[in-house]
Amino acid sequence: MSQSLTSKTGVDGPVTVIKSYTVPAAEADRFVEAYRENAGLMAAQPGFVRSRLHRPLADAPEVRFLHIADWSSGTALDRATADPAWLASLRRLFDDSGLHITSEPAVYQEVNRFGRS
Repeated sequence: MSQSLTSKTGVDGPVTVIKSYTVPAAEADRFVEAYRENAGLMAAQPGFVRSRLHRPLADAPEVRFLHIADWSSGTALDRATADPAWLASLRRLFDDSGLHITSEPAVYQEVNRFGRS
């Protein structure tokens, strides 16, 4: 598991996790199924608000998914990412020999907003 999300934000306010996953196009559907297990575990954690996984419309040899998850606080995210069941699920995702995943995680705090809601 070379590319896990290790978050120690120390932020008491809301945060957003934005993480890209890149997989070969032939593995895209398998990735979505494997991702659901991991996302389901996080959805049960205190402080979880919502999560979305986006897939690009354009076909390409590699598919770059974009995962966006909102949390009530960075400290809630910190606790959730320390959960042994989630860590095991993450390990299974990255250690799956049928998936060749690269990932770039980051945790953000909103500094500006435009729009109607």
